[in-house]
Amino acid sequence: MTPTASARDRPSRSGGASALKRKLDAFGGWWRFSLPIGSRVEGDATGGYYIDFTEKVEEPRWPPTFVTGDRHPLYVAITQWALGCYERFLAEEDERWLAAAQAAGDYLVAKQNRGGRLDGGLFHHTPYPHTFALRPPWLSGIAQGQAASLLVRLHRVDGSEALAEAARRMIGPLSVPAAEGGVQALLDGRPFPEEYPTNPPSHVLNGGIFGLWGLRDVGVALGDPESTRAFEAGLEALVGGLPRWDLGYWSRYDLFPHPVSNVATVAYHELHINQLRAMAAVAPHPRLETTAARFARYAEARRNYLRALAKKVLFRVLVPRNPALSRWLRRARPATHPSLP
Repeated sequence: MTPTASARDRPSRSGGASALKRKLDAFGGWWRFSLPIGSRVEGDATGGYYIDFTEKVEEPRWPPTFVTGDRHPLYVAITQWALGCYERFLAEEDERWLAAAQAAGDYLVAKQNRGGRLDGGLFHHTPYPHTFALRPPWLSGIAQGQAASLLVRLHRVDGSEALAEAARRMIGPLSVPAAEGGVQALLDGRPFPEEYPTNPPSHVLNGGIFGLWGLRDVGVALGDPESTRAFEAGLEALVGGLPRWDLGYWSRYDLFPHPVSNVATVAYHELHINQLRAMAAVAPHPRLETTAARFARYAEARRNYLRALAKKVLFRVLVPRNPALSRWLRRARPATHPSLP
């Protein structure tokens, strides 16, 4: 693997990304969040994270307000909160942030499934609330990958072999097909992590990339060649499949056969740009950079922004976030339908 670029050499969020930021500020709540490229990434996968989650945390105290006992929205909320705490620890050298990240790591390790082919899995025991029909128990490739990345970094701090083993177990479900309860699906014949293990596959772009980084981190930081091979195979799927997430004016959030394409929100479009640039820094490939640049150019044209907004509104009319309405529409629609571009 090629060592990552330094923070000074990594691409900045300029051009299309700054135009996106202005649109985010103008549009407001529904599409609004901004997650920049991490500035403390190290070649051995133990420094800062690829995407900076510091905006996800407000104070170094576990548990965060969205976790009450065993109740929480999704495991990904915890993994991103913890990675944000770790980033704050690196930036401020305040041990309170590290302690918060470690407490979250302990929580995730305690929640890992034990035994069987899905050993290490973080099972969700409630249905996914919207967009995808997922019945419990179900796993998520983004949660597994980000949790592995967190545990690798915590292992760096104290050398705990238990954390290293938990990180290895965390990526196990990424190699199990979704049809068998895992979070791997084929994208043009190549394995790719599934944020939402649907049938047919949903291939959520941002979630797949986060899952791949978990594989990379375990492979690089813990010297696990099998994880490295899995990362490289998934990277081939990502690079080969990038045209499928390209609408010609904006990026797609996923590849699921919805009634209409699920165009990315402004915030997720920006995240796609930053993820592709961050990936190119650690695994250089011309298509990663050219796709990121093309997505950024899309964002500079007001007509593209308005077209994406209109398509997203149409999507949410047909696939609403309200669970009851969404279930009713699924029953009312024919079993099969063409997915419009």
